[in-house]
Amino acid sequence: MLDREKIIKGLELCRRIKIDNENCMECPYIYDGRSKQSTCEDVLLCDVLALLKEQEVRELTMDEWREWKTNKNRDPICELWEHDTSPMWVLNPNDVHEPAFLMGKLKLFTGKPTLKQCKAVKWDG
Repeated sequence: MLDREKIIKGLELCRRIKIDNENCMECPYIYDGRSKQSTCEDVLLCDVLALLKEQEVRELTMDEWREWKTNKNRDPICELWEHDTSPMWVLNPNDVHEPAFLMGKLKLFTGKPTLKQCKAVKWDG
């Protein structure tokens, strides 16, 4: 799991260093040897990209669905019915029609898919 607060602090300090010409003694990013050309900025940018990719909307797998429905501290997910382009937010696992999900007539997502993403969904059959 990426450390969101570390990334935010790194970005704020990096920006301040660039603007005020300060040194980076407070920076939480210390060169960690990821590659010979890496700097703390390179490592920070890699973490920023990974954090953004982690937050992309994507379809839940069956295992992720099982984990989500047993997690008491779950985040809302979106469900999308076949032949529909209007995803709906769901927080209660009982609101998901599990047989339809198992048959591939209902898709679950980590967030709200765009219209373009809804139209691009691959449906069984």
